[in-house]
Amino acid sequence: MGKIPRAKLSFRALLLVSATIFSLHFGAASMLWPTTWGRDSGLSYPVAFMGFFLSGIFLPWLGYLAVSKGKATFYGLTRNVGRKFCLIYGGITVLALGPLFAVPRMSAASWDAVSRLFSIEAGGRAFLLSILFMLAFYLVTLWFFYQKGAIVNRVGKILVPVFLLMEIIIIAVSIYMPVGEAAGKNYALHPLGYGFINGYQTMDLICAIMFSGFIIYDLQMRLGNDTRSVNRALAVAGLLGFLIMACAQFGEMYRGSTASSVFPDLSYAKLSATLALVQLGVAGGIVFNFCLFMACLSTAIGLLAGTASFIEEASGGKISYKTASLLCFLTAFIVSCAGFEAIFTWATPILQFIYPPCIALALCHAFLNRFTGGLRAACYAAALWGLADAAAEYLKLFGVQDPGLLLALVPGYEYGLAFIWLTVAGWLCGQTLEYLHARTHENVPAI
Repeated sequence: MGKIPRAKLSFRALLLVSATIFSLHFGAASMLWPTTWGRDSGLSYPVAFMGFFLSGIFLPWLGYLAVSKGKATFYGLTRNVGRKFCLIYGGITVLALGPLFAVPRMSAASWDAVSRLFSIEAGGRAFLLSILFMLAFYLVTLWFFYQKGAIVNRVGKILVPVFLLMEIIIIAVSIYMPVGEAAGKNYALHPLGYGFINGYQTMDLICAIMFSGFIIYDLQMRLGNDTRSVNRALAVAGLLGFLIMACAQFGEMYRGSTASSVFPDLSYAKLSATLALVQLGVAGGIVFNFCLFMACLSTAIGLLAGTASFIEEASGGKISYKTASLLCFLTAFIVSCAGFEAIFTWATPILQFIYPPCIALALCHAFLNRFTGGLRAACYAAALWGLADAAAEYLKLFGVQDPGLLLALVPGYEYGLAFIWLTVAGWLCGQTLEYLHARTHENVPAI
């Protein structure tokens, strides 16, 4: 008998999934930060972009590669470490990046863009309008992600074309109508290191692993139960999606570099909005604010859908995806209306706990997925470091002076990479113990 032909994704479908991945990742931070990095780098922006590409494009793509090689979603990858790790670490991650923290940030940024666009001043009327806006924002978001199998089609066919057009206009205008000339960089670091550090802090790696759940579901609808084809399509679509994002972010960094001698003191949203206004007037302000709104909306869709997918899997199907979607919708809306500033202050340190284990999870599954002992120990070691780092930040909030003094002695701490040493040591110890355990059982004589 001949081999059964594998299912193959059409080029059109591959492009649709890739464009959706780009849109989900290209949130407000990915839209605004590169412009400021380009402004700071000036003439050195191409070198800074190379550093960013390694940590902000290649590393997050490893999240999709890890899911592809691990043949599992975010729930499955964390479950490979252990059930307790899955429920505790996985649960904290999806709730922090979903309805309790990151998504309310998206809605807050969206409201800021809308209030600027329509010149809505702070006050009682503005508060009521903000509540109504939040409700509308989350209802639109819910429509996009409520049906798990429709997310890619809805985002790819509705949001992506408009979003890409807006971004192309913004970058094209900067190429043909630059506001000034690039100056020298304004930081002491080598541009490669500067780009790497900033790209590392975007945390798109975690988002990639979270988004993979509903993207896999979509690919299964297109390819059937051919696991190998689905995983291969996921890795390829993730790569193409991040390459599209790399082009957009390179354009944003160039755009920022032209402002290095003109607007040296503006950053992030103020810098991007000012450039749009200077180059296109009122129309530029409308385009920028609309583009920012679309970026926030698409990322919120991905994060809430990823949270709902995790809840469905973690509950063993007892909580359906649609029920989990409604819970995420209500939680995010309530949190956004309750006042975001206090939540932002107290939730930010959690991100320092989340990221190290996620990198260990992705790297081990992408390159060392056969070594289960090393995987478990590396993830627990990374989590231990993340917990210590987050605890130090919380102690600062309580007024403790220099609580992270000992942590700061570890090489790489100032760049957020000190956890690597403990993670590598954990992997080596875990894999060694597993090897010795296996050898011991091999030498036990049969009774």
